[in-house]
Amino acid sequence: MQYTSEILGEMLAKHSLFLQGKDGGERFSVPVGANLRGANLRGANLSDANLSGANLSDANLRDANLSGANLSGAYLSGAYLSGANLSGANLRGANLSGANLRGANLRDANLSGAYLSGANLSGANLSGANLSGANLRGANLRDANLRGANLEGCDLTFIRDDIWAVLSSSPLEVHGLIEALKNGKIDGSTYTGNCACLVGTIANVAHVDYNSLPNLKPDASRMAEVWFLNIKEGDTPENSWWAKTALEWIEAWPPLALIQTKEAK
Repeated sequence: MQYTSEILGEMLAKHSLFLQGKDGGERFSVPVGANLRGANLRGANLSDANLSGANLSDANLRDANLSGANLSGAYLSGAYLSGANLSGANLRGANLSGANLRGANLRDANLSGAYLSGANLSGANLSGANLSGANLRGANLRDANLRGANLEGCDLTFIRDDIWAVLSSSPLEVHGLIEALKNGKIDGSTYTGNCACLVGTIANVAHVDYNSLPNLKPDASRMAEVWFLNIKEGDTPENSWWAKTALEWIEAWPPLALIQTKEAK
């Protein structure tokens, strides 16, 4: 079937009636493999629609409402989803490689096993999202909200590497940072106080203002700080996966062993 703009318009009109519970309404639903490549669905209301397994590559879904929609296994490579509402959507196993999801709302969405390589997720709301086993290699997560997201099984080396870059800027403060993590003295939401974010904690250890660190400037949007935003006061490696993973990365920082050897001497 060829999904022309006229046909899509008719389907959207019926879907609107469906959502309102009116006569003549019909849920927007396409069969697996349906070709919607390049379709213009900008601003469309597709909440609770069934697009499972559909080909939506290069489609324009900017500002569309896809809350609660079933997009499991859908092919969305290169799709434009900036500002779209995907809260609670099922994107399990979907291919979103190279998709533009800047500022999209993906709160509580199921993205388990999704392919997000090279996707633009800057400023996206991923709070509470299930990203377990997702491929995030090369994805842009700058300013993204990952609070409460499930990232288990993901390749997160790009976040680890950014944390390592922070450590390399302030190597003398690393041991103090480790102690703060172990003792639940991290609060990723603030740069100041006894419990502070990554850069704030490093500043506390160095006994300087966080704006005065010589080789490190505060940047709440960098991936290292985005990660630490998920760690709150009282979180330790024993009760927080985020703190546990951060500690593992820090203890695996290659120069740490050399620093410990020098201190032992």
